[in-house]
Amino acid sequence: MKRLMQWLLAAMVLTSCNDWLDIKSDSVLLEEEIFGDYTGVQMAVNGVYREISVTNLYGKNLSWGFTSALARNYLTSGLPTELVEASNYNWKNSSVQEVTESTWAKAYNVIASCNNIIQQVEKKDSSFFNNKDIEKQLILAEMRGLRALLHFDMLRLFCPVPSGTNQGSPAIPYVTRYPEHQPERMTMEQVLENIVSDMEFAQEKLGPLDTLKFVAWTKGRQHRFTSGAHATPLGGDDFLNYRGLRMNYWGATALLARIYMWMGNEEMAYKNAEAIKRFVDTGWFKWTPANNHGNYDAYPEMSDPKRWEELLLGFYNKDNLENFEKAASYDHYFRMNEMEKLFGLETDDYRYKFYNRYNDNHRYLVWERPIASITNMSGTVTTNITHQCPLIPVVRFPEMYHIMIECLINKGQIVEAKALFSTLRIQRGVKEYALPDDPDDLKEKLVYDMIREGLTEGQTFFMYKRLNHDIFNGDRDIPMTADKFIAEYPNNETSY
Repeated sequence: MKRLMQWLLAAMVLTSCNDWLDIKSDSVLLEEEIFGDYTGVQMAVNGVYREISVTNLYGKNLSWGFTSALARNYLTSGLPTELVEASNYNWKNSSVQEVTESTWAKAYNVIASCNNIIQQVEKKDSSFFNNKDIEKQLILAEMRGLRALLHFDMLRLFCPVPSGTNQGSPAIPYVTRYPEHQPERMTMEQVLENIVSDMEFAQEKLGPLDTLKFVAWTKGRQHRFTSGAHATPLGGDDFLNYRGLRMNYWGATALLARIYMWMGNEEMAYKNAEAIKRFVDTGWFKWTPANNHGNYDAYPEMSDPKRWEELLLGFYNKDNLENFEKAASYDHYFRMNEMEKLFGLETDDYRYKFYNRYNDNHRYLVWERPIASITNMSGTVTTNITHQCPLIPVVRFPEMYHIMIECLINKGQIVEAKALFSTLRIQRGVKEYALPDDPDDLKEKLVYDMIREGLTEGQTFFMYKRLNHDIFNGDRDIPMTADKFIAEYPNNETSY
């Protein structure tokens, strides 16, 4: 009976719907029965993480697929039609609109599930939960953090960059109730206020748990992610475990730095980024070692495909490799044009080797299935396929260095910016090339480092958009205008 009820919960709460907030009223009684047991709540929470990782969201469209094509991370030759058209910013093209509308619909469907869980959990006493108040606060913080993340990425895709001239313009709905059949679009300012409020709530509630209460399970990468070697489960089961795969304190803090940078609030962006750097400085998070970042000339399979020591927050889809292989042609798809132009003379950069040495055809190891070159490497490859390949990177700590460097350049603190930039570059194997003193040249160098760091993970396009920067396609810069950065608002959601 319990298994049946769990299946019904998943079908009821997380099924895709014709409209993005279509709620079935005849499910109310079933919903009350399922949320009457803490295991049902856990099942609903786990279902949200499963759904946020599907191909319509971070399992493809918002990672290696659509947004990476927008950033010209790939040659257009051989790409499917929707990604070719997206690479040309033909937002009105029907195949592009199919992608944007499916992404929008799935995002708000998952937001609805988050809101349902929040409302159900808020009205329950702490004694209801297996881990009492810890579990209640954890769920509320995670769901509000995910709600903020999804709204933020819909805002970044469908709206212009915030500015003094468009703060009062209609943006997207910020949905906080379940059910909500006809939400109203808020202004850019209102949406961002809600995003910050939700993410700061997550940061505040998760901080004492992840950094103090759960310290034995969060300080090591082998416990933050499934690795075959994790500690005794927190709370007697895995619901509280694997904090790198759930909205956590570091993820919320890093995302706040990203959000504030988008808003132009560099003071708060720097503050949150610096908080993450302090954890790096104390060894809580570690830089990927050279040999795990492409430094084996002959054996790229020794690399960590997801650089998981540096990953603050990631999602999980066990079908990542299969989904990529369905989309990719091994002759043409998903290659940058000329990697040498991105790295110039700095071919000692580990990232150059990581991206450029696989079968000598400019492919990326991040999403590709690793294949052992020699027999005694098969164990490494099997481990990577099992534990790293399902990961979907959402935010890494090197991005915090980029944010701090940009803020220092903008404040005129060039010496400090160069020192921090050199620290990052040394960790990536770049040692012999001096950084420019001119602020504009230094910032352009930073842009190219952001590209190197984030290829195929879905963030590069939004970096270009925030900076109103032309887009580098591996060979040359593609001139951009403001309208090219903004996806068409979904046709079936323009009136309420």
